[in-house]
Formats: sequence, C-alpha cells, structure tokens
Amino acid sequence: MDIMEEPSVSVLEFEKILNFATKGIKVFNIIKTSLNIGLFNILEEEHSCSELSKRFSIDHDVIYYILEALVKLELIEKNNGNYKNKEISNIYLNSNSYFQRKTIIESLNQPLSYWNDLENILYSKEIKYDENFFEFIIKAMAEDAVSGELQETLNIVKKYDEFKDSKTLLDIGGGHGLYAIGFKKLNPDLKAFVFDFPNVLNETKKFCDKYDSDIVLIPGNFYDDDLKGSYDVIFSSYNPGGKNAKIAEKIYESLNMNGLFINKQYFPTKTELNLDDILNNLEWNFTNFNMSNKGKIRYTFKNDLSYESYLKNLEDLGFEILDIFPINHHNASFGTTAEDKIIIAKKVR
Repeated sequence: MDIMEEPSVSVLEFEKILNFATKGIKVFNIIKTSLNIGLFNILEEEHSCSELSKRFSIDHDVIYYILEALVKLELIEKNNGNYKNKEISNIYLNSNSYFQRKTIIESLNQPLSYWNDLENILYSKEIKYDENFFEFIIKAMAEDAVSGELQETLNIVKKYDEFKDSKTLLDIGGGHGLYAIGFKKLNPDLKAFVFDFPNVLNETKKFCDKYDSDIVLIPGNFYDDDLKGSYDVIFSSYNPGGKNAKIAEKIYESLNMNGLFINKQYFPTKTELNLDDILNNLEWNFTNFNMSNKGKIRYTFKNDLSYESYLKNLEDLGFEILDIFPINHHNASFGTTAEDKIIIAKKVR
C-alpha cells in the first residue's frame, strides 16, 4: 500500500459518529453524579467553585469543569463567579422537590451496564432482567406520571359524565396506584381498586400511605385470574395486557353497562423506524418478562393486536369508541417518546 494514499471517506465523518455516541454518555454521567453527590441540593443557594470543592473534597479543576458543563446544559447559572440552580434543576434534580427525578435517572443508568457489555449479551441468555425489577420501575413510572401525564389524563377523564356518576373504578395493572388515587380525589364517593402482582402491590401500598388514600388493593395475575368484581370504570395504563383480546374481553365482562373503559397504551404504527426506535427495540430484547409474555418490539407482548385490530375488537365486544387522544410524553422509564394513545370506550351492549 502507498503511504501517500488517503482514505476514500474523511476520518472526520467517522469521528462525528463516535463523538455523537460518547458525548451523551459523558453528559448523562455528569448529571447523574451531580445528583448523587447532592450538588443540586446545595445549589439552591449560590456557591463559589472553591466552596464546592472544599465541601465535596473534589479537586478544584474537576468540580470547575463539571459546573461549567452544567452551565452549558442550562441546568445551573453563573453569576459573578458563583453558581446556582436554574428553576429546571430545582424542580427535577433537587431531592427535596416533589417532582424530583432521581429514580428516573437510576432507571436510565441501569441498562447502560448491559450496553457496555453488549458483546457478552449477544451470546448470553443469563444477563437479562425480568419482572423482578418491576418494584424499581414502579417508582420511576410514578415520577414520570406526576410530571405531567397523570394530570393530563385526569383532566381528560373528569369531563365525562359517566365518570362523574361512577361509584366503582378498577385500575388494572395499576402499579404505583397514582391514577386510582387521582381519580378518587376527583370523585370522593368513588370506591377505587388496583389490581396487580402481589410484589408490585407492596410498592402500591407505599404510595397509598404517602397520599393517605384508602384505595383497595387486589393481588393477582390478570392473564390467569378474573378481575374480582363489576365496575363502572376500568382504567388501564401501559400494562402488558393493554392490547390483548383476552384481557379486553375480561374487562368487558367486568364492566357495568354504560361503563367506561379507559385504555392508555403504546400502539406502534410506524412503517419506518428511526435510530431511537431501533435502539429501544434492541434494549427491550435485553429483558425476559416471562410472566408478561414479552414481544420482540418495545412495549409489545405476545398476542397483542394492532391498533386498528384492537379498536375493531372493542367494537365487536360491545364497546362504542367515544374518543382517542394522543399522549406524546417522554417515557423515560422505558425509552424515548412513544406512540401513546388514550382510548375512551363505553360499554353499550
């Protein structure tokens, strides 16, 4: 080979891809570490770099560049050499905030160890996590919910007369139970139930205690068990059976006539996947979810119906589709923004 021969594609093109890949990891770890050491708690008030260096026993130059990076990320601000949180950090990165996202960041960090060990994962059947991590994910999903999606959902549902007049509500696969707690707050006469795996309900109870709520917890597996009653409203949010015809039939049978079925789910409809979709689908396949019969595409499970087929199935069962609302929030617990929808259906026959 001639030493003067140059590559046919500039190395800058390749370096651009590598820089894109590594920059995100660096930024994420700066945010995660700053959160874990309590930096955003301290920066409720202004502090100088020297003060912070002494307080955390971190080299002055190292903490300086961390602070400057956080300034560039617009998470903190710098005034006359002192640093202080911007409002976004006081809301989401201060552990004293109701909206703090520490568990979310932990949940995003968890899969990185699998990505860093991707070569072994390709050949291993043992480095995969399953429903045992649900107790942790419930906390992350709760942080997601209270940051906007919970309130948006409640504001949609509260407008329906069928909800206003309801006496009983079941949140199937309710996890943290915040939706049931919220629905009961909107309708104090409502008797609300949450149905989920027994180990998940251990976490649900903690949220009930936190919000001083008397919702009733029903342990079970909705694939195998009946839903333990008849209800005026049945609500489902991102649960594994949310696109399953068998579960839809169980819901129909457990719903009173003229009752509402409110289903908030991810329905993949894209014909062409972008890079985010491909990466999320790959990460989804690092998991087992044996009890939930996980499918091969993120947020999908075996025997799921397509969006159009699911709507037709509801109508065939005896539901009238009242409304469909898009939900375009970023679900940090499971990846980037998904194609989520709230389907409001009424049992009419």
